[in-house]
Amino acid sequence: MIYGRGLLGKMIKSALTSFLLATAAVQASPALTERHLENARSNDAYTLPKSDRNPRARAAAIEVKRKGWQYSEYPMGVAYYPTGTLANKTIAKDQETWLPPILKISEATTRESPIALEAIKAKGGFKKLEDYANLYDGQWEEAFPGGPFEGMLTNFTDDRMFSMMRLSASPYRLKRVKPSDKLPFLVHNAADITGISLDKLQAQGRLFLEDFSEMKELDPTDKFGAGCQAYFYIHPKSGDFLPLAVRPIVKGRENSALVYTPKDTENDWMLAKMLMNQNDGWHTTWAHITQSHSAAEAPYLAAIRTLSDNHPVLAMINRIEKTPWNIRPLLEDGVQSGAGPDAGPQYYAWTSLSGRQWANQVYSSGETANFQANYYRTFLENNGLINCRYGPALKSFPFYEDASVIVEAIRDVMTAFVNSYYPNDNAVAKDPELQAWQRETDVAKVYDFPKSIKTRRTLVDILTHQAYLGGIVHGVMSTNGAIGDTTSLPFAPAGFRQPIPTKKGVKDLMAFMPTPEGAVWQVVTYAAANRAMWRDTNETISYMFEDETMLNKMNPVTYQAAKSFKAKMDAFSKEVRARTFDKDGLSRGMPFMWNVLDPNWAPYWSVV
Repeated sequence: MIYGRGLLGKMIKSALTSFLLATAAVQASPALTERHLENARSNDAYTLPKSDRNPRARAAAIEVKRKGWQYSEYPMGVAYYPTGTLANKTIAKDQETWLPPILKISEATTRESPIALEAIKAKGGFKKLEDYANLYDGQWEEAFPGGPFEGMLTNFTDDRMFSMMRLSASPYRLKRVKPSDKLPFLVHNAADITGISLDKLQAQGRLFLEDFSEMKELDPTDKFGAGCQAYFYIHPKSGDFLPLAVRPIVKGRENSALVYTPKDTENDWMLAKMLMNQNDGWHTTWAHITQSHSAAEAPYLAAIRTLSDNHPVLAMINRIEKTPWNIRPLLEDGVQSGAGPDAGPQYYAWTSLSGRQWANQVYSSGETANFQANYYRTFLENNGLINCRYGPALKSFPFYEDASVIVEAIRDVMTAFVNSYYPNDNAVAKDPELQAWQRETDVAKVYDFPKSIKTRRTLVDILTHQAYLGGIVHGVMSTNGAIGDTTSLPFAPAGFRQPIPTKKGVKDLMAFMPTPEGAVWQVVTYAAANRAMWRDTNETISYMFEDETMLNKMNPVTYQAAKSFKAKMDAFSKEVRARTFDKDGLSRGMPFMWNVLDPNWAPYWSVV
């Protein structure tokens, strides 16, 4: 999330006002045709159009929905946002589910933040990086119990912490450098660090790049940051994935940008790593709005406008896309409030308006919006992270290892579901509502959606990806993911109090670091998305398909596939929770315990 305690209060007030106004409007102006639509809904089994007993009524009901769910522009997230009497009624109703957890977290942070601040001050404040453990120790019992993931507070000086975060918590901008690529910068002492030259690392497919250099163009606040580029590499002997160099770039100082490596002083190298982490934290905060929310909402809105409420495919998507329409308005309120003169303390390096503009650019470029290109295997293959033909495989890839278990289990459900309703590809091609949905995605401006839905495989891919966006992408970039890794202190400050150095030789790192007030702000800001209380509840990935009302209207094959999924996820959860550190203090090559995708902890939907 992107707001702190004072800002959260304003936004909740705004959300409550919107909820009451929308509810009043719906109650005051019920449309007769829409009442007929609601009354027509029954407990009958879901059916495909060819099996519907009353196709004319079905078609008429879809037309009513098209009038009640229309497209509108929205400043946050680029993708169309729904409007219309039916849409507004749904959005208002969703607030009943969505607001209580937000209010509960707000109450918790309001109560717990002053206590945490006093505890930090009682222990002498922050005099060294290790003191940031006092920010979490015994604090945030409700808002953020347990603090960052095990190892984050104790092993942040280990270079493997820095590198392996890219293969777990933040894999989305990491790319393997191709032998033919032009390098963005040179590292003259690469051989001293890796054992072979930079050219040989590239030629052997061992070199990786994470590039956030465009962030140097963002509008600054009174805090400081840089747009960074970083190299990582697969060690030619050990096979470990390690950091090679970080290059922070400040606007106007591009030609004099410094290149930091592990051979620099401890302070210089630590500052460089934290600057890179700042970029990843910003990416997590803002890109997730379009990478999970907008990317899923656009095809969903098109589906609502074209598929009957009695269509099993829409029923499945409705389950996956739980209350999706509340998020962007709340975040937009945060942007506007954050731009005001009375917005309160600001610890981001860049303005909230810049955040919105940057997120919209990332979406409009196709980076986060392209539907098929972001299928998880396609995305990872295109970035050279799996199945690479010109370099060695990664020895450990925790994000892929965990995500693949869950996504392939989702695919099993979707395959059983689709195959049980469509006996062959021809049946898919002849479903008029599916074909209308595909055509509508052009109107809805869904980037890179399949050009046709003529095979069962295509439909399975689409549905699997919709579930992946909410259950995996969102879980890693927000919810219980970001607060425990990419936005945790001291390793990932949101902003720095001193300008980015023009020369090496930093003497005092603490002069750059957040104050106690700034540290508390950072926890409060990201606790708004945390759902620690949902651990082992029916809001988690294990319960993605556990909706008895829906399942009782599906066919027996789908029902059994859903139950099998639940059993698989429960078993995987036990495996995740049994993980320990090995004799070298590592978990899957990481000096921290990354268990974000525990299926009985991670929510199955895009919460916030």
